Amino acid sequence: MYEENFCIRRIKELMENNHFNAYRLASKAGISLSTLTSMFDKNTDPRVQTLEKICSACGISVAQFFERSSKDLTEDQEYLLESYERLSPSAKKHLISYLNFLSQDEPNSLKN
Repeated sequence: MYEENFCIRRIKELMENNHFNAYRLASKAGISLSTLTSMFDKNTDPRVQTLEKICSACGISVAQFFERSSKDLTEDQEYLLESYERLSPSAKKHLISYLNFLSQDEPNSLKN
């Protein structure tokens, strides 16, 4: 058996983090299920346009897709970032509002 390439491994990781199966990811990304399963079956990299759609469906940028060097984060920071990635857009807004509230005495509060 072959070893999965980075993109396929990363897409599967995002699926797991977002509790998506292949059908759900394909639906949210606006790509065909056959495109997604073909990539998995053939161990091929997605086209740039497909990758952009997958990233958008998972709430991350393409840069974040390829960024895997978060070794400088504490365990708590890593947990917070991973949790944030799983939130709905509405929940992300609420969280940012709450963080702004908590840091209102700080000179550099978060932006929406």
